[in-house]
Amino acid sequence: MAMHRQKKKFVPPTKKQRADALGEINDLDDDIRRALTIAIDECFPSIPIPDEDAWLSEHYEAGQTVKQYERLRKSQPSPTCNIIYIQPFGDFNGPRSPNLNIICDFSHIFFPGCQTEILPSVEFDSKTKQRVNQYTKQPQYFVPNIMNQLKKMQRKRHKREELFSIGVTMVDIYPNPNWNFVYGEASIDEGIAIYSFARFDPLFPHTSIESYTNEEQVLVLRRAVSTYIHEVMHLFGFEHCIYYLCLMNGTNCENEMDGQLLYLCPICLKKLYILFRKQNFNILHMYQNLLELSRKIGFQQETIWYENRLRLLNQDL
Repeated sequence: MAMHRQKKKFVPPTKKQRADALGEINDLDDDIRRALTIAIDECFPSIPIPDEDAWLSEHYEAGQTVKQYERLRKSQPSPTCNIIYIQPFGDFNGPRSPNLNIICDFSHIFFPGCQTEILPSVEFDSKTKQRVNQYTKQPQYFVPNIMNQLKKMQRKRHKREELFSIGVTMVDIYPNPNWNFVYGEASIDEGIAIYSFARFDPLFPHTSIESYTNEEQVLVLRRAVSTYIHEVMHLFGFEHCIYYLCLMNGTNCENEMDGQLLYLCPICLKKLYILFRKQNFNILHMYQNLLELSRKIGFQQETIWYENRLRLLNQDL
């Protein structure tokens, strides 16, 4: 959460600005072209004027068009470089820890052609800076030190097939002394990221040895999956989305995060297609797999959204 507000007030993009950001679609494969043009207003709400404490009220975001993304130098998955490692820091066997295997399942669907593997858990380096947060009175760990540790482990593995290394932890983290906290942070150049589950627990900053209720479990898992996919997309060169309500919107708090569903808007979806089209990207298969997984683990809003989206896209085929 930033301590300084942006000077320029956010104005939601116009319909023309969204169309310009999407760019040309006539030369695309039929399935992705339909996904980018059918029932857009019905399925993809535009971003409203943000509340005072929302991300876009505190951070200036210019937006990233598809054309800008295409020109960007970015990591590209290939048959010889396609592994995303999840590196847990600390204990993930507790009763209030999210299921990392489910995060892997979503990773496989969102990033076709990429393998996702969970590494054995490690502890933070003894030299990692810590502080006690002045508001929560809970310990926090310093992101730059964690990123350095991830880089060292990455160099030690020295695996050519490694695409990214994503650190995850159950403790709170902060990126610099002037920030209250951060959910996650990514380094595109290094191919590493770290994110924290700590604030996803509805009881935070309090602790409990009791297991989650079913409702809490779904809520925390949804937040964890959302943040993981969001951070990996940053590593693939995606910037925050300002065009629609989207998985790639920036968020300042859990309430803002919970207002987003686990889907990509047309502009971010086209970027994903550009990135993975050589991996036989199939939008209908992706949506169907996301529907089945969402239904299986109890993501009710996503289940409804993907059911409706598939119904619309399959009409008149």
